[in-house]
Amino acid sequence: MEKKKIEKWMNIVSKIVLFGGIFAIIASIHSLSTTFHLYITGSEPGRFNKEINKNVGTVAEIIGIATGALWVVRKIWLEMKKRKWPFTDWIQQLFVLLRKRHIYLGILTLLLSFAHGVYFYLFVDERHQWTMYSGVVAFISLIILALLGWRHEQNKKTKKNQQTKKAHVMFAIIFAILFLVHLNL
Repeated sequence: MEKKKIEKWMNIVSKIVLFGGIFAIIASIHSLSTTFHLYITGSEPGRFNKEINKNVGTVAEIIGIATGALWVVRKIWLEMKKRKWPFTDWIQQLFVLLRKRHIYLGILTLLLSFAHGVYFYLFVDERHQWTMYSGVVAFISLIILALLGWRHEQNKKTKKNQQTKKAHVMFAIIFAILFLVHLNL
């Protein structure tokens, strides 16, 4: 395929990501408002509420993995480019898409994780205490990761940029490990 077609497809995917993210924001706001309503009124959440909040967490997982895939896709693209493998243009455009939407996807992951965590923090049962605590620790590391990413964005034109980038990558790895612990893997 020629490069223009690949760019056209990635542009379509980029718009889908953008609108999907808007839908995810609306879903997380709805999830948070429902959770707070249930908590304030003292109502017992039904199975539907639990499933919705589990799904919000799953979407946060998927978006978080896509956000973290930026580094991996870059490495794959550079190796493919060196070896002149086919589909290098596709991988390059995927990298460009992930880089363009990295901050947006990171914010979505943070927001969805917050909505997911608030529900399960307020309505956790005795059997899932470990999962709830591991989720809190993973979320704290996600907040630190986001703050380091924000700091990295602020220092883009300075010499401290490499330090904040390394710290951001290091915390991404720490978050990934804590996230896997949260999933009980």
